Amino acid sequence: MAFKIGVFGSAIGAEKDIEEKAYLIGKEIANQNCILITGGCCGLPYLASKGAFENKGKTIAYSPGADLGEHTNNYGLPKDVFGEFVFIPEDYSFRGNKPVCLKYRNVTSCAEADAGIIIGGRIGTINEFTNLYDMGKVIGILKGSRGSTDIIPEIVKSANKDSGAILIYEYDLVELVKKIVNELKKKGERNATN
Repeated sequence: MAFKIGVFGSAIGAEKDIEEKAYLIGKEIANQNCILITGGCCGLPYLASKGAFENKGKTIAYSPGADLGEHTNNYGLPKDVFGEFVFIPEDYSFRGNKPVCLKYRNVTSCAEADAGIIIGGRIGTINEFTNLYDMGKVIGILKGSRGSTDIIPEIVKSANKDSGAILIYEYDLVELVKKIVNELKKKGERNATN
């Protein structure tokens, strides 16, 4: 079974060097034979998906839309580097409420991920980080990628809550992905013996 690794980060405004790292993170996720999942958005998650997709990796977009038409037309989101889409339910009572559907997508993509990588980011990425943290996931934080990654240590300290999440802080993106995969393997071995 392939691990599902979510990549969460800035949809707009990232610096060129961080964009390049996002692409390479996706490539490394594909190299590790893992599935890359994102919120199907632009920016850093898109570039990570592109890196995986162009290197024969499986990519899944968790969309805030109820179908591909809503995904592209209502939200203006890309579709070219995703092999699969997961949409919000058509009968969801808040369908059409963009802020709510975006958070629904965040929670769902975090819940489906075995692990998450935080790269750069703003308030939406902080939301995804806290979802992953509360869910006790393995979380990789790409150090030096600015944005939300600069304040995550303070968020964890201030929250003063042990959720069982495993945090991996790393500057080297290849090492970050490898350490996440190793932690997921260990976690799987522990669960198999319990």
